[in-house]
Amino acid sequence: MYGQELLPVTKLERTLIDITVRPAYAGGVYQVLEAYRRAQPDVSTSILLATLKNLDYVYPYHQAIGFYMQRAGYTPQQYERFRSLGLNYDFYLSHDLRDLAYDPEWRLHYPKGF
Repeated sequence: MYGQELLPVTKLERTLIDITVRPAYAGGVYQVLEAYRRAQPDVSTSILLATLKNLDYVYPYHQAIGFYMQRAGYTPQQYERFRSLGLNYDFYLSHDLRDLAYDPEWRLHYPKGF
């Protein structure tokens, strides 16, 4: 196998979580939304939810994931699983955002026009 190298990679669902946590790694929140749109046919909501629970973040990233899923056109059955984890805090889609709007449904601040 000349020129081939095996590299460890993460699953699609883990990548979606990683770019939700750090949107700058994907180019910003608009690119993260596009990633959620493109991933929709291939993503497993069960794996996404299980992976997020396993990572055991202190911050409520499930609110951002559900928000992205809803905005990307996922079914309510898919994104409502993230809402069921609780909406106990106001949260931000990313650090250092300016000119914000607020989604009371997800208790999430996001850029106006998003």
